[in-house]
Amino acid sequence: MKITLKRLGGALETRCPDLATCFEFVSLWSTNSSDTAELGRLCAGAIGVSIDHLARLPKYKPQMHKPSAYGHICLNRMLELNITPSEIYQEGIKCLTVMTSKIPTAAEVTEKVNFSTKDDPDI
Repeated sequence: MKITLKRLGGALETRCPDLATCFEFVSLWSTNSSDTAELGRLCAGAIGVSIDHLARLPKYKPQMHKPSAYGHICLNRMLELNITPSEIYQEGIKCLTVMTSKIPTAAEVTEKVNFSTKDDPDI
């Protein structure tokens, strides 16, 4: 997926972070839906963990940062680069949506656990 932030170089290719990072950001996103400041930090952080770090945003270090604290650092950097809050929300929601799609559902987990077959019950 690509996101567009002109002040960070235009169209930027994204990558989905590891599952634990996805889980952390999506969990906070789903529980803080009415806090617009927190949403801004999560969107900025989601952009930061999804793009190449040569784009002038710091690297996320889960052992040092909580998602909101990391998001604050990214948000500050993006605002200093004159990226508008609406761009941060718009592109960050795209990143969070991709992260959401990567987290396994209960049905997917059950399917992976059920690895036996009817044809050969000894497997």
